[in-house]
Amino acid sequence: MKKVMLFLIIGSFAFSGCKFINEKILKKGSDTLEVYIYNLEQKLAAQESDFQGSLVHLQRESQARIDSIIQYYENELSSKGGKYTSAESGTYYLIVGSFMTPAYAEDYSAKIAEMGYNTEIVTVGHWNLVAAESYNRLREALDGLNIVRSSVAVNSWIYAAK
Repeated sequence: MKKVMLFLIIGSFAFSGCKFINEKILKKGSDTLEVYIYNLEQKLAAQESDFQGSLVHLQRESQARIDSIIQYYENELSSKGGKYTSAESGTYYLIVGSFMTPAYAEDYSAKIAEMGYNTEIVTVGHWNLVAAESYNRLREALDGLNIVRSSVAVNSWIYAAK
């Protein structure tokens, strides 16, 4: 009996680290999977934070480049003198649609006006361009373009009248 007890005691110490014995016989749950998942979640959170930081940095850098390009071209245009004068209603038009048939342009202009925009129909050659807004400065037109693209037409564009 002493030998059997001694064998059981030695066996329990010797095999207490065995995964099979812990899970099947002793019914101890292994939390290694939970620890692994926790570590993965921490790594993912750190990577996401890094990516968000780099994304914000790229957005600021891109906006700074865009602003410098706009400033350069606005300075170039203003240095040309009277050749590039503003139209009475604005130099830069936010075009939301272009039609060859004037009736279609008028109908679409009315629809856009109902949305609260100051629409105009600009005739260029045989095209009737429906403008949601007009601006005197390119920076204002670009800011307005983002708004018009999100609320009216994603393919809106800027027409610069000369």
